Amino acid sequence: MEFIAILLSVVLVNNLVFQGFLGICPFLGVSRKVDMAFGMGCAVTFVITMAGAITWIIMHLILHPIAGNMFGDKLALNFLQYVAFIMVIASMVQLVEMYLKKFFPPLYTSLGVFLPLITTNCAILGACLYIYMKPETQSFLNALTYAFGGGIGFMIAIVIMAGIREHLLFSDVPKPFRGAGITLLVAGILALAFTGFTGIGK
Repeated sequence: MEFIAILLSVVLVNNLVFQGFLGICPFLGVSRKVDMAFGMGCAVTFVITMAGAITWIIMHLILHPIAGNMFGDKLALNFLQYVAFIMVIASMVQLVEMYLKKFFPPLYTSLGVFLPLITTNCAILGACLYIYMKPETQSFLNALTYAFGGGIGFMIAIVIMAGIREHLLFSDVPKPFRGAGITLLVAGILALAFTGFTGIGK
């Protein structure tokens, strides 16, 4: 039940996009088509899950002085957490990029510049930091559940947005709202709608 509560919390209640306002750049940039959005969502889910697991191990076994790192309790290496997180995220993105380039060339081409930009997706870095800060994610399995849920939440957000934007192409949108205006308006309404899940998982 604890895993389900964490999963529902990060997917619906504390969605990284709609609640934390993280990862807005790929959320708006790659949400023009559902297939592209789904591919980006899968890539981000993989990166967040792997990065969350690896950074948890690094923080608790190497950098965290209270837990007792391999270099001794007296050596505080917490100041290296951002460097470690970014290096892990960049490595995971490289794996995803190589995999898509070899097995899914059309998706690799369609994602374009947004694929390497996953490295700078603040939703991934934010998820890793949340895992380290939140008391309920101090165990490895809970941290892994939170990271996976964060990726699923991002995927749900971007796919919903892409579906709405595809329909907007055939809608009579008032001229002042066309383009970025209606996109931001829809994103705001979606964020407001997700507040209806508040209380789930408690």
